[in-house]
Amino acid sequence: MKEEMMMGKMKEMMMMEKMMKKKMMTKEIMEQLSEQDKRKLLAMKIDLKITMIEQKLEMMERKKRLMASKLDMKNSMIEKKLEIMKAVKEMLK
Repeated sequence: MKEEMMMGKMKEMMMMEKMMKKKMMTKEIMEQLSEQDKRKLLAMKIDLKITMIEQKLEMMERKKRLMASKLDMKNSMIEKKLEIMKAVKEMLK
């Protein structure tokens, strides 16, 4: 158990180290780019973020439609059950 925790922490530290190296490398590259290239790169990053947000919005809308249809199904099932119960009550009178 302790070995697994140690391995997990080691992996986490390695991942953090990789991220730090990547950030430093990105910073060095950014320093060498011209202002125009920096703007293009920034525009590409923003475009990527916009695309991701649009996809997230699409997924949320699909989820919303699915939940609405699920609730409609439950509602119709409850209504049918109520009708059946009323019919049984009438039959017992």
